[in-house]
Amino acid sequence: MSTPFAQLSRPAQVARLRASAQAALQAYPLEVRRLRLLNHGFNTTFRVDTTSGERYALRLNVNSRRSPAQLAAEVAWLAALARDTDLQLPVPQPRRDGALLGEVWNEALGHALPATLFSWLPGRDLGEQATPRQLREVGRAAALLHRHAQGFTLPAGAALQSLRDPLMGMGDHLRPGPLLPEDALAVVQAVRTQVDAVLARLYAAQAPRPLHADLHLWNVKWHRGRLSVFDFDDSGLGLPVQDLTISAYYLRPKAELEAALLDGYAAVAPLPDVAPPDYETLVAGRAVVLLNDLLVNTNAEWQAILPRYVPNSVTKLRAYLDSGVFRHDVPGLLDKA
Repeated sequence: MSTPFAQLSRPAQVARLRASAQAALQAYPLEVRRLRLLNHGFNTTFRVDTTSGERYALRLNVNSRRSPAQLAAEVAWLAALARDTDLQLPVPQPRRDGALLGEVWNEALGHALPATLFSWLPGRDLGEQATPRQLREVGRAAALLHRHAQGFTLPAGAALQSLRDPLMGMGDHLRPGPLLPEDALAVVQAVRTQVDAVLARLYAAQAPRPLHADLHLWNVKWHRGRLSVFDFDDSGLGLPVQDLTISAYYLRPKAELEAALLDGYAAVAPLPDVAPPDYETLVAGRAVVLLNDLLVNTNAEWQAILPRYVPNSVTKLRAYLDSGVFRHDVPGLLDKA
């Protein structure tokens, strides 16, 4: 009896996904010289070097629960953004049959994985070394995305999920258990209820549009003074403030970086008109989304950090409920996770 994928080590998981990546690339008009792992996280991405010297990025949707219609919407919006804006983006590449989307069987998981090949984006993720100047560019990019989205129409057969749900449509995995006892779950659910109330008010007054919905410093690159934005796998129909508060979650407590993000946005488009307490609630809501998703994520490394990640998330959310401000540097954390 084979070992379930979620119980395999990271190298074993990657080895099984590499085989699927090699099979998926057979559908494209290129000759592969080298295949290297770029990221094994929520999804898994490989760098593809061809014999002609070109580079691409192949994404396998390992943990994503995107429907074919949602994937079609993602690639359609990316293609339109590449055509209509000056943003640096991963452009979906056509297969031999002309399709921008495909799938490949993975024996270890027991089902097919969506597979998409994108143009290569040079540079490094901004990550923890980001500067205020770079965050202003992230804010500018967010505003350009939102401005384009306002006039973008999805093609037939494509659909994006609504981000009105506090869990962003990822299913409800918040159950009491060894990692999340009843008292801890109550804290998470209290924040979730607040987020739901804020979103109900905002969605009643504003029309949703396509969002990136995962715009953080590991989904943007910097190369020779230019920013590029990638990983639109979480894109959905939502409100601009949701993109900004998702970004802000990863910046706390670096106030100068969050200010630069908002300054960059405001240089292109008016900032969303949202009351500060509501903005703060949506920042805290990101912690609920991540916790809910990681509880069922199959990635070996992320599974290993759950015993500290879950209580730390609850500690941060409890501090938010007490103070009205979400921060990552609160007392009582088990470590820096």
